[in-house]
Amino acid sequence: MTKNQSLFSRFLLFFAGAGIGALIFFLTTGNRELTRTDTFMWISIALMYLVFFLPFFFSAITISNFSVKIPRLSLIWSGILLYIICSTVIILLHVPFSLISFNAAVIVQAIVLFLFFIIVYFAFLTSSHVSSVAAEEADKQQYLNRIKPKAQSLSLSVDKLSSEYGNAQKMLKQIFDDINYIYPVNGSAGSELELKIFNSLDSLSKLCDNILSGSHTADLAPEAEKLQRFVNERKMLRN
Repeated sequence: MTKNQSLFSRFLLFFAGAGIGALIFFLTTGNRELTRTDTFMWISIALMYLVFFLPFFFSAITISNFSVKIPRLSLIWSGILLYIICSTVIILLHVPFSLISFNAAVIVQAIVLFLFFIIVYFAFLTSSHVSSVAAEEADKQQYLNRIKPKAQSLSLSVDKLSSEYGNAQKMLKQIFDDINYIYPVNGSAGSELELKIFNSLDSLSKLCDNILSGSHTADLAPEAEKLQRFVNERKMLRN
């Protein structure tokens, strides 16, 4: 079902339900003049219907925002159920049993509706917070998630180097161990260093490939020292 078809189906359901409600209204009230109690009851029922349909138009779940929508849906549906229950109790207390006055019923109904709007507000606030936290965490780990697999892959190539590169091997193995203990930090400084580390690992990977294919290079040790400097600087960053 396309987005337009889904929206059309929701509107169709909404107007079908509204039509049934209108039919019940005309059948039960006829041509008689409505009292203020009748007006209160039918307005309350109409509000409950509108509140019930709120998630159908504003909280549809998609794969891309699944984790964001769950808190919003949970809060909104909790608010809807509480509002409908409270509104029904108020109607019953005023209309058939006359246990509370008209003014009291209207005031309590208005307070309950206001509380529902507060719940909706916090639902969207929670959604925004979840989204911002997720984006922040993704930003903090955008390079770190690439560095560790790259280091593990490079470690296999380093192990195959001849004893001629023994000092560089030893240095790189220590660096790889240090990389495993690098954790996400806030701020751009961490991302900048992580990008430098990743680029250095990429350069080292190419150098190792060249060595293993039979070439000789004196650039391995200097590049390893540069990587060690970047890793040491990154380890010093803390939240």
